[in-house]
Amino acid sequence: MELKDFVSQSIREIIAGIVEAQSADQGDLVNANSLSAATGGNLFNAGTHGVFTRIDFDVAVTAEVSGAAGAGLKVFGFGAEAAADRKHTGANRLTFSVPVRLPDGDTTKGEEVKRRSTERRAQLIRDTTPAPFGLR
Repeated sequence: MELKDFVSQSIREIIAGIVEAQSADQGDLVNANSLSAATGGNLFNAGTHGVFTRIDFDVAVTAEVSGAAGAGLKVFGFGAEAAADRKHTGANRLTFSVPVRLPDGDTTKGEEVKRRSTERRAQLIRDTTPAPFGLR
């Protein structure tokens, strides 16, 4: 597989996985509105541009030089390829990062979760607050 195809497909599948998780039960917790202030680790806040993460790649690539096809970088894999051309290959390790904007979560779900949480907290306070001495 060509390196560019591997990187492109990996990023697209990661984003598709996030979107799918957001549409599942409790998906409102995946990159929810409350995370917009999060920073640290691989997350960074770009203000109105959203929350980004860093996707780190650490791949082994082979540099192939072939008489008919020219040169190219391929993600290293195991297997055999039949070819009529003589090939010269060398394996190299490649590490790099790609910043990717996380898809926004459903802000209406996030607001609903906050509202329910606030209501539960208020009910808990009412349930655990003792009545004034004269009203028992």
